Amino acid sequence: MGLLEFDYEAAKFWMGFIQLAGLVALFVYTHITNKSKANASAINTVRGDLEQQYDHLEERVSRTERRQDVFESKLDGAPTHQDLSRVYERLNDVAEDLSGVSGQMRALSHQLSMVNQYLLNQKGGQGQ
Repeated sequence: MGLLEFDYEAAKFWMGFIQLAGLVALFVYTHITNKSKANASAINTVRGDLEQQYDHLEERVSRTERRQDVFESKLDGAPTHQDLSRVYERLNDVAEDLSGVSGQMRALSHQLSMVNQYLLNQKGGQGQ
């Protein structure tokens, strides 16, 4: 096979085919690589957003737990129904005692008024 018998058209065809196949392979490789990078970037973005939301929720839970602790500590010092019933009983006793004292004061006031009236009438009768 000499130089004259070499088919340049067939060689040119196969060289073009190999170039085309190489370009297609390069396109597929570039597409897959870029898609992978885009997926990784999207995953990292979502991960960052989720971490930020997680930190925010963790902070809110922490604040809520602190508020609950404060509420529970205040609730421990609050009076119970038993304590309130004892207080009401004492108030009723005081109200009864005050009512009795009020009655006695009315009676005393009436007696004092009668004594004053008597003294005024006696002095008025001595001067005549």
